[in-house]
Amino acid sequence: MKLKLIKNKYFWIFLAIFALGIFLRSYNFTPWLHFELDQARDTILVSEAVEDGAGELPLLGPRAAGTMLRLGPAFYYVQYAGAKILGNTPQGMAYPILLFSILSIPLFYFFIARYFNKKLSLGLTLLFSVSLFLITYSRFAWNPNLIPFFALAVSYFLLKAVDKEEKKKGWNLLFSAIFLGILIQFHFLALIIMPLIAAIFLIIKRPKIKIKFWLASILAIIILNVPMMINEIKTGGDNAEQFIEAVTKKSTKENHTLVEKAMENYLEHSLNYWTVISGSQKSELFEMESVNKSNVKFDIKCDRSCRDSLPQGILAFLIFTAGLLSLVIKLAKEKNIAKKDFLILNALCFAIAFIVFIPLAFKLSPRFFLITVAVPFVFLGLLLERLLYFIKNKSNLALAFILFLAILNLFFVYKFFEELRLAPSENIEIGRDKILKQKTRITLEQQNSIVDYTKSFYQKNKYPVFYKGQNEFHRAFAYLLDKKDIPRDGISLSKIYRQGNYFLIIRTQSDIQYYREKYGDHFNFFSKKEFGTLTVFKLIPKENSITNEAMNPSELERDGMENNENEKARRYKWSEVIKINPK
Repeated sequence: MKLKLIKNKYFWIFLAIFALGIFLRSYNFTPWLHFELDQARDTILVSEAVEDGAGELPLLGPRAAGTMLRLGPAFYYVQYAGAKILGNTPQGMAYPILLFSILSIPLFYFFIARYFNKKLSLGLTLLFSVSLFLITYSRFAWNPNLIPFFALAVSYFLLKAVDKEEKKKGWNLLFSAIFLGILIQFHFLALIIMPLIAAIFLIIKRPKIKIKFWLASILAIIILNVPMMINEIKTGGDNAEQFIEAVTKKSTKENHTLVEKAMENYLEHSLNYWTVISGSQKSELFEMESVNKSNVKFDIKCDRSCRDSLPQGILAFLIFTAGLLSLVIKLAKEKNIAKKDFLILNALCFAIAFIVFIPLAFKLSPRFFLITVAVPFVFLGLLLERLLYFIKNKSNLALAFILFLAILNLFFVYKFFEELRLAPSENIEIGRDKILKQKTRITLEQQNSIVDYTKSFYQKNKYPVFYKGQNEFHRAFAYLLDKKDIPRDGISLSKIYRQGNYFLIIRTQSDIQYYREKYGDHFNFFSKKEFGTLTVFKLIPKENSITNEAMNPSELERDGMENNENEKARRYKWSEVIKINPK
């Protein structure tokens, strides 16, 4: 068996693809780590649990964006495990995300190979391996970043659970339920979309599985979400109220009709699917707005940026539409039951996500497409298969097109890496960042250099550090300064101390005049030091603005470390529920 595997050329091709995927996800992982607002928030919380004991871990996870609803705590527990094993550092807590992203590559191959032949499966896996979209979300800690692996795992084991040739359908159903029980804790939309997909798929297929596995699967999902249930009991269902409110109000506030939202949703799917498979972030399509609501007449809008990117947007639209049509045709014609199951599942993934996204159409974020990230590759594979049906014995053409998309992704990955490499030393312009929506690149290496710079002043005079950073990284510097044991706080204009080291940290490309107007009456801008895309100004308090000689250490308010807890959706810790050994 081993000799046969060694002689199998496809095995070695897969290993090369896997190795390339590992390299692109892990290269310079720690120095180039993305560590800003949400990452600092989570790291602060988990770090306290590592230092003070597992009892400090919460029963609820991060908030769902734009709501007071809290997700499940699984992401924090994954980070905690990473910190305990690999170090209580930002990178230690981010390594599990890297690991699951790497594991998603072979999982994707096994999933996609249930339908496509080996050549096309390997080609699509190559594209998955080098996708800028997936690589970007693999290189930092954030709860949505774990979705691709767990969503693929749910889908893969669901297919095996309904496969008539599979001898252990019950166990596969249980595995799918376990991954689903974890997945729904990573994102609000995953909580809605994936259970619907699984439930409808199982209702359609009605697999003959022993009742004990159905009960075990339900029990597994319940057990994995016990922390949330305990928190609900303690609060009287506060988080459930937030869930209902989020479901009813999580929609765009703009005055758009249902038709407009559906059309915008279709266009956004076209553009985001293209980003997933090509790495391009500059494709655009025209906007359509209704002129007369009652008659549903539309006006087409396309500014200069739109016109410049329109050809690529049209290509994205055509590929997406052709892929969708290919899925419909294949569904109607496919006779092989296992392959038809694959098509049904992917059709459900697309359809349910599309319907759920309609209310959010004008505010869709690229991260939402992590939930059904395999579908763009499936669409592409089906499209290529359909085209090859008319061109017999030309399978290499399909692989050539995939190779073209892979090279395109590698080009954009190289560009992304160059931006990260230059960020600590040059004030680079990154253009449009559709994936992360960053204004510029900021790395952990760069942030640590700034912390060392502020530390040099503290070491000389032992005065605490008072600083102001822009919102996206202010909290990150709070954490990093604390790790260096530097007493620090935010800048307060009502309390200014003579014995203090004051710093303003902003993006180099920011308008400094705004900050001169805000702080100029109270501070002199003494010196300026650039750290590539970030700039640090050393501020000296003006004599007439000094309110105290020195700050009492007890007065430190620890600005940047606040939890911003909402009383209406309180989050309990395990130590408040049961007695846990503190360390």
